[in-house]
Amino acid sequence: MIVMKFGGTSVKDAAAVDRVAGIISERVHLNPVVVVSATGKTTDELVDILDRLEESRDVQALADHIETNHHKLVTELISNTEHRTTAEKWVGRERERLGKLIEGMKCLGEVSLRSRDAVLSVGERVSAPILASCLASRGLNAVCVDPSELIVTDNTHGAATPLTTRTAARCKAVLGPLLDKGAIPVVGGYVGATDQGVITTLGRGGSDLTASLIASVMGAENLEFWKDVDGILTADPRVVEAARPVDAVSFREAAELAFLGAGVLHPASIQPAVEAGVPVVIKNSYSPETQGTRIVLRTKMAPREVVTSIAYKRDQVMLNVYSTRMLGASGFLRRVFEVFDRLAISVDHIATSEVNVTVTLKDSEKLHDLEDMLGEVANVEVTRNMGVVSVVGEFISATSGVAGTILAALSHINLSLITYGGSGVNLSVVVNNDQVPWAVKALHRALFEGGEPQ
Repeated sequence: MIVMKFGGTSVKDAAAVDRVAGIISERVHLNPVVVVSATGKTTDELVDILDRLEESRDVQALADHIETNHHKLVTELISNTEHRTTAEKWVGRERERLGKLIEGMKCLGEVSLRSRDAVLSVGERVSAPILASCLASRGLNAVCVDPSELIVTDNTHGAATPLTTRTAARCKAVLGPLLDKGAIPVVGGYVGATDQGVITTLGRGGSDLTASLIASVMGAENLEFWKDVDGILTADPRVVEAARPVDAVSFREAAELAFLGAGVLHPASIQPAVEAGVPVVIKNSYSPETQGTRIVLRTKMAPREVVTSIAYKRDQVMLNVYSTRMLGASGFLRRVFEVFDRLAISVDHIATSEVNVTVTLKDSEKLHDLEDMLGEVANVEVTRNMGVVSVVGEFISATSGVAGTILAALSHINLSLITYGGSGVNLSVVVNNDQVPWAVKALHRALFEGGEPQ
């Protein structure tokens, strides 16, 4: 069997869902389990409902809009009366459940974490039955499976941790018999439940994590993530027209790219499949004939280019902390990073010396408090509107001349900071925001196009 995961943009409207149904139809002989995200912007609209409830604002129109959109999707997608009626009943039940949750929160005057998960689960709990009904209308034996019956988690609402052993038992008990009968299970992603049946959500990348978990515990031959891109590219195509898909990346490279701003997948979401040795591929649901990108363990990778991709982040902050008073004194770094710990602020890149610490981080409301608290330890300089450009490749550290090529390509740019990850998977530079596009283009030309930067 294989697992096929379709993201929200792949099921954003009737044409997209019909295209997805066609892709699944062509893979019926592979015994697929299908995992699907909420359609289009449904999750954003559900978040908006929760935000408005916290401000005691009316949400009736927004809830009705979600229902109307899904009924419209069903009408445009499914012509068979029986299957259209089945899908419409699912939509109606979820709208009724959403209405009860809204009324409950209004009465209590509180939006709890448990309530948030219950509301946010609506998107996937309605997209899965619509897709299953669409497949059934094509004559396929598709069965909608409630994700709360499969994914067992702890009690952490908003970012629950799946309990692998119990999830494996549930998946084998529920999905196994369906697959044996030749059925196509269609599962909503992102959603789980505790042992007591309380709905939870899996946090960022949750739908992908659902697919990865199912693939790992069921021993899938392949895990396919269907997105709206051709896979992982050598650079952002909005910046570099010549950017092209990468055939294969290692798990470490995929994780670095996600962290550095170019990840198509959140690394934690694919870890169960990678650890279980399940091959992972990213494909484009709008161009299914393209090869896509494989994510594999390093030991299984064939020889290829040293550099995999170029990633970037904009609107970063560079923070420089220094104190000559600490020259020769121990404890300086400990005192600095204790401040970050107390404020629960994570840093991206770090360069240190005996009396100096320079870091990059995302701008946030906590930055003012960070400046004040660090000011008690040392002098602090804050530089905003910075960008971080990163070159990622599994074999950068083991290949001579790569660093020289990178720095030569950037010779006409002022580099405020250079970091070279201890893992040897990325080399990053900090530049002004407005220099980011030039830096990315120059690097791509030097590393992938065999030319000199212009």
